[in-house]
Amino acid sequence: MPKRALVLSGGGLFGAWQVGAWSVLRQHVTFDAIIGVSIGSLNGWAIAGGATPEELTALWLDTARRGDNKLRIPRNPLDGILDPTLFHELISSLYSRYQPRIEYHAVITDLLRLKPTLIDGRELQPCHLEASCALLGMLPQRRIGNTLYTDGGFLGALPLWAARQCHATHVVALNVMPRMPWPVRAVLKPLRGLRARPQKLSAENTLILSPSKPLGHLKQGLLWKQAEIARWIDVGRADAESALANTNIPGQECFMA
Repeated sequence: MPKRALVLSGGGLFGAWQVGAWSVLRQHVTFDAIIGVSIGSLNGWAIAGGATPEELTALWLDTARRGDNKLRIPRNPLDGILDPTLFHELISSLYSRYQPRIEYHAVITDLLRLKPTLIDGRELQPCHLEASCALLGMLPQRRIGNTLYTDGGFLGALPLWAARQCHATHVVALNVMPRMPWPVRAVLKPLRGLRARPQKLSAENTLILSPSKPLGHLKQGLLWKQAEIARWIDVGRADAESALANTNIPGQECFMA
């Protein structure tokens, strides 16, 4: 039997683009599993929980309306320079409003071992969503049990390997950050030999949609600006409409609702 997965990448607040893209995509395809990493784990949690595009859009815009991330001088370098209040409020709201109705997985990264881990939605707690979004140097790293975890996208913003691990046969991915910012690439380059080797998926059964043009610079992807959030959602919607008009969905007959 085919198993259809939607994979949502990391990418900071550029993840708003995924909301617009998914609002179009959902009209054409249905999924058996959702996999999210970093900001994609939050979008994925809501999508797997049955959120409508209108609800998810409202959550993003309401969070931005309450203010911006505040910079701070952390007492501990692992606490990050951004006040996590808005992210924690968003995670709390998402977790209380939605529970997965279909298979869901979030990716978190063991910071010491540099090992990504999949968390099953049936076992997931708010701390796992916080860990998946814990961008090193920006937001607090999250200790769960005896393990310190960092952002799920630390070793790669698009975890196609996770779809393979979940036995997906057909994959559509929304990759909001096809190229990592240079500071992130600089950090990861010496760690390349330690990074997890992704399991390859068949190219003919995988469709990756990305923004048609860069959404902004790194700082814009970290600060809540309502106008930018709304613009990125609109861009995602337009990009998905354009892509689907010119691209065949892999195994489309398997994806149709």
